[in-house]
Amino acid sequence: MIDPRTDTSIPYPGEGLTKVPTSQRVVWGGKERGAYIKEWYDRGYSTPEGGWSGYDIHHIRPREYGGTNDFDNLVPVPRDVHQAEFNSWWRDY
Repeated sequence: MIDPRTDTSIPYPGEGLTKVPTSQRVVWGGKERGAYIKEWYDRGYSTPEGGWSGYDIHHIRPREYGGTNDFDNLVPVPRDVHQAEFNSWWRDY
């Protein structure tokens, strides 16, 4: 999958990741998604093809492994690809 910000492949987060307790994970919800989309536009990016409703915001380093909501750790991915490929891969990690 190509990162629309860089036109390069979305990076793999690395080896040896350790899960963090749920209480230590960053919150992700509608407010955080909205803040990401605002920053997306503030940085000069255009609306993804088909609009935001067809996209999930992917954490490159997942929250359950200590990933943050920093802009550079997030990337929009078509929802069907995110759920079918990314989420299923992490379930088996």
